[in-house]
Amino acid sequence: MLDENLKDLVARVRSLPPATLDARLLAEYVRAGGAYDLFELCKKSEISLRQVTLLVVASGLDDIDSLPGYAVTSDIFEIAENIYSLGETRRQWQHVRNRHKPDFLESQKPRESLRVLSADAVALRKHFAGIYFKSWAAYWDDGFLCRMIDRLDGGLISTVPEELLSDRVCFAAVAKTGMALRFVPEQLRSLVICARAVESDPAAIAFTPSRLRAEIRRLVDDAVNGR
Repeated sequence: MLDENLKDLVARVRSLPPATLDARLLAEYVRAGGAYDLFELCKKSEISLRQVTLLVVASGLDDIDSLPGYAVTSDIFEIAENIYSLGETRRQWQHVRNRHKPDFLESQKPRESLRVLSADAVALRKHFAGIYFKSWAAYWDDGFLCRMIDRLDGGLISTVPEELLSDRVCFAAVAKTGMALRFVPEQLRSLVICARAVESDPAAIAFTPSRLRAEIRRLVDDAVNGR
């Protein structure tokens, strides 16, 4: 549970105009816990997510635990490994990194518990959101990301580091949520991915390359009419 001072900090950061935020204040926000919206706050305030993450990493292992998983990319993981994998912090570091692995997080609830949880759509979504935000991006692969997209929403690719966005992941995202196309990098907006996005949500046509739009409309029309 957050104490009153931390609650006040969280409320203050979320209510402040983006222009008044800075990296150190956002690092404090992370240390308060539950900073799953860090990506959005960094984007709105034009503050480097990497800069905030490095401040948190440098402040100690307990604070690293509070980082949203998408912030702990491979390069951030290597920096933390170099700092904490030796000496007195070695054992604690091993415990910290292991509990942020997708396999560990996904195995916490047995199948029977998940079956019971599936009766409550809100609770089930919260469960999988917790897995996504707690697992570190350094451990993510296509399979994990596709499972999270299926359980949550295609829009989650907005927080996935670009180097982890593959054709498979982007296709899964737009198939689930057509408008997720706006988060697909330009170089991955292929005919197949764009057509699937528009089939899922016609409004996604706005985010397709202009050179492909006529062909996309034809493909979607054929799919709708069974041709």
